[in-house]
Amino acid sequence: MMLPHCPSDGSPHRPGRSWRTGVSLIAGALAWLPLLALWQVGYAQTFTDEEIGNYAAAVLAMEDMRIQTHSEISDLMTSEQIDVTRYDLRCLSVNTLELPRAVRSQVRRLLITYCNDAQQIVEDTGLTVQMFNTITVTHRQDETLTEQIQLEISQRR
Repeated sequence: MMLPHCPSDGSPHRPGRSWRTGVSLIAGALAWLPLLALWQVGYAQTFTDEEIGNYAAAVLAMEDMRIQTHSEISDLMTSEQIDVTRYDLRCLSVNTLELPRAVRSQVRRLLITYCNDAQQIVEDTGLTVQMFNTITVTHRQDETLTEQIQLEISQRR
């Protein structure tokens, strides 16, 4: 419930001015917060049971493939005495990945194949890649969402 502003000096109330001042203060405060954080917090509350179920299905469908690809990349890099943990091996980094020449093309091929297959799995479960990524980022910050996902995964195993 909003209460009307009543000035203590007895002057007439100017609703437009106090409203604009309040909006300015809120806008100024929000300007200091990352927009992504604001969007994620608001969006995290809107995931449906179906989206969470589809996310869990995609994660389960990708897991063996993810482990296999990571193992192949790790073996390849280890054989060249390269520390795999020094590299950001994610789908979003495949085009900017600075790898030693000895393994560059093979690692990129494995990573691109995995990413393309993972994208297909996500889309086959009824999610967009953007929605999948949003749920991934959000559940890292939202304990309740993480618990919902874990429950869904355990029920599907």
